[in-house]
Amino acid sequence: MEATELRALWGVAVKSWRVFLSYKVWFVSDIGMGFLFVGQALLIGLGLTGKRNSEALQRLTGYSDYVAFAVLGLLVLSFGLTFLSGFVWSVVDELYAGTLEYSFAAPMRRITFFLGNVLVRLFLSLLYMAIYLPFFKLLFGLGIDLLAVVKALPVLLLGSLGMVGLGMAAAGIVLYLRDPGPFINILEMLVFALSGAMYPLSILPTALQVLAKALPYAPTTEALRKVVAYGYASSTGELEYLALISLTYSLLGYAVYKWSERQARIVGLKSY
Repeated sequence: MEATELRALWGVAVKSWRVFLSYKVWFVSDIGMGFLFVGQALLIGLGLTGKRNSEALQRLTGYSDYVAFAVLGLLVLSFGLTFLSGFVWSVVDELYAGTLEYSFAAPMRRITFFLGNVLVRLFLSLLYMAIYLPFFKLLFGLGIDLLAVVKALPVLLLGSLGMVGLGMAAAGIVLYLRDPGPFINILEMLVFALSGAMYPLSILPTALQVLAKALPYAPTTEALRKVVAYGYASSTGELEYLALISLTYSLLGYAVYKWSERQARIVGLKSY
């Protein structure tokens, strides 16, 4: 990426950071959501089995601890929703403000525009996880090797390629439809339900398992959990599938977005 694109990326990111700082309650809300997510998983586990560790969960996933299972799921889910919601709402916000045509006329690539809008959220996701992991280890005696989580971050980056592709496809559909409300809500609920963050995919009906594995989120979650637990050498199958699905969505997302933008330009990029 040449210097001009880096400057454009920095400019968009700075704008997003200033918007974030203008709503200080967002930081508290984001932190609270992570604690609620993991706490909910723990309470569900205690309610179903009466104890924190589950032999059934161990057989299905290799993890007996509900908290450890949920924390790694949260890491992937927060990244996934950052790309999905960030890309979509970067288009929606510009449409609402009536400035989308001006932004698209700027001398920068579309991916620079989109990544600049989510860069702050990605940084915050990593910051939140840096807060969660030590806190949960102290509070719950989290049975995860923190160094193993750090070593597994390349898996998250590999999965992010597919998440970026799906985010671009979703942004293109919103650009084409110009009615994001129902579409975004349904897509986000679908991602949450099929990400494998809260429960193992194997308990879902077969059709939903197939759908979950056709999206980039669940394969990323499964690969990350396996690498953390068993290392890279024992996870080649999951990593190869994740690489394939990420490449597929990267190409598909780019193609869908470019098609949607061409169609939108024919009728004009109107504001709401």
